[in-house]
Amino acid sequence: MTQKPVLAIQHKVSLSVGGIVRYRIKVNPSQINNIDTLQFRIRNCSPIYRNLTPASGPWKISVALIRNPDKTPVVPELVPSIGCAKDCRLDAKIANEYHNNDETHENDPGENEWELEVLSEMVLQPNWINITVELYAVPQKGVSLDLIASNNDDTNSNVVSSNSNSSVDDEGTADTADTKTGPQVLLPHLVSCDYKDTNEICGPTFPKQAHHENIGESKEQNEEEVNGYHLVVLTHGIHGSWLDLLYMKEQIDAYNAHHGKTVTFLSDTNHGGTEEGIQSAGQRVALDILEFTGYNETEQGKELCKSLSAVASKKSLSKSEENTTTLKKKSRNTKYSVFPRGISKISIIGHSLGGLVNIYMLGYIEDVTKGVFFNTIQPVHFITLATPLLGIGFEHPWVLGLALSMGCIGQTGKDLTLEDRSSKLKRSSSTFSLNSLPSSKRHSFQKKEPAAAAHAAGSDGANNDITAEHPPECALDHDPEPLLLAMARPGSVSNRILKQFSDRTSYANIENDMAVRFKTSTMMGIPKFDVDHFFSSEGAATQPKRSLYHNVLTSTLALLFPPVPKKAKFLSIADAPSPIVIVSHVEAEPGAAADVAKKIDEASAEAAAAEAADKSVHEGGIMDRNIMKESQSADSLITDESLESVPSLPSSSQLSSSSSAATIPKSRMDLAHLVAEGYHAEMDWTKIGVYIEHEAHVQIIVRRKWYNLDGWKCVQDLVERFDFT
Repeated sequence: MTQKPVLAIQHKVSLSVGGIVRYRIKVNPSQINNIDTLQFRIRNCSPIYRNLTPASGPWKISVALIRNPDKTPVVPELVPSIGCAKDCRLDAKIANEYHNNDETHENDPGENEWELEVLSEMVLQPNWINITVELYAVPQKGVSLDLIASNNDDTNSNVVSSNSNSSVDDEGTADTADTKTGPQVLLPHLVSCDYKDTNEICGPTFPKQAHHENIGESKEQNEEEVNGYHLVVLTHGIHGSWLDLLYMKEQIDAYNAHHGKTVTFLSDTNHGGTEEGIQSAGQRVALDILEFTGYNETEQGKELCKSLSAVASKKSLSKSEENTTTLKKKSRNTKYSVFPRGISKISIIGHSLGGLVNIYMLGYIEDVTKGVFFNTIQPVHFITLATPLLGIGFEHPWVLGLALSMGCIGQTGKDLTLEDRSSKLKRSSSTFSLNSLPSSKRHSFQKKEPAAAAHAAGSDGANNDITAEHPPECALDHDPEPLLLAMARPGSVSNRILKQFSDRTSYANIENDMAVRFKTSTMMGIPKFDVDHFFSSEGAATQPKRSLYHNVLTSTLALLFPPVPKKAKFLSIADAPSPIVIVSHVEAEPGAAADVAKKIDEASAEAAAAEAADKSVHEGGIMDRNIMKESQSADSLITDESLESVPSLPSSSQLSSSSSAATIPKSRMDLAHLVAEGYHAEMDWTKIGVYIEHEAHVQIIVRRKWYNLDGWKCVQDLVERFDFT
């Protein structure tokens, strides 16, 4: 008869968007012969009616249990999508003299060590999921329960504390979404528990020698000691969280740990707010970076904070403008040897929408710092992964473009379909928005009432944090043309900073990516690469080319029912499937910037004239259905074989009849070509095509380590290809 389990560890924790906790459980070697099994019980305590409101969640959690986590990676026991008021139980046999076989070795102490990982699947709104985690020990037959608990004198005092903080602390760690109280170890003589919360797992941490409280007073050798740190910013895509890029962060950290110069920064400021538009998302990421790098602690940063505090506290506009003018005069041609956190280099990595957010963020930082930031910190690598650089709609069915342009996913959908911004509604300056705050402030308000949160934000003007209700705008915010076109325009602030990077690289899925198609993620293709030949009998593809509808079905099923790998399958990165990778370097077009800028100006003028002439054709920035159908049938103007020389766009008469050419605006295909020309003008790119057999949009970044095994070598390629020292 099985012995009655004894409760050894219990913990109650709340997780929001991007929340994750890990428990490292180790059995005391002197007790392994007294225990038969460990039972891990995890319960989603959210009320069951929350299952009916997935738009506010989804209210689900996932669990992974890994035995001997320090050994060669092994696919753990996985339990995905645990819904409200549901629980799961995972049993782990103790490796001892009673259980010793080919798979467990008593001589290996790691065989009695486990890592339990619990993460939140919530992405749409920053609500909280209450979770209970319990560990029970089942004694061996003949072992008394009194013996198991006899050495435990004080069961209520053994609490593993979390090291989390509510804001960016001295070590550079970011805010966390989970509670700060660690698990309660009721039987410490039996098991030990090393607990890590969201902050410790996802937050950035500087090497110890990087921090100096008064860097301005440091000696020359101390300045050399802290200088030279390379900040790598990772930005997630739409309806995502920083968990999407956690595996990539951990691989970058592990690969560069030997030199201690790499600091990875996962952006969490857009959790639950990715539908508000590229502009809003980019501003939030920019303000987080300015705060994290220590720019706010400089003289110019303090002046910027003062101007923003004036706006937040509703002071006079003239006073705010006066502060901004003073900042501009003081910061012109200013260069620091290093910001207070010792960062001298920066690389940017963005997945999907995150790549576009990063492009906007570059221009925004350049504008609000008046050139100080990138005059001090050197931009090195700019990397996009499955990013719709040319927008969405011209490669998809027209109905998808119509839905997005009508606001199916908010302002972000309109930005992605290259909609004109002339009719974009501005928010009232008196409206408080939680998502307008940087993450270090936003998390502290998430469990407060809205009125209390607004009051707290408005009364924080004395701090050196950027917490204005409406962050300052940059030059990109004033153009009525589509935002993607404005960012790609040669001479624009984003385009100018993008050119300053040492290299620019775009990873693109050749097939099996329904969200972001091949042409938009490669800016109209890879030179000398023929997609049709790739999928022919002589090509390298391992599967035939699938239809669009097949991709839609498989992508939907992969999102609703994530595939679970087989249990107990040992798998290292070397054993992971090798995706087909095609690399091509695209040279810049010298002297093309002026011509491309002229074309964009002409396109903007035509669009404005068309809107004024015929409101029924282009009402509120939404294209007529016939125009969208025409854009789908337009021939590609930039071929896969000759991308080094981007040809000129045809005239309007080539795309429509001469009688309507003056009133019909540019189609999405035309605008996409203009964006592609803007990014290729006087700018080199390395384009990498990746072929993954399964749903590739999340595989390419390994969105979840154990569910997206096919992307392991894609991440390995990125980590080894780029120098983050």
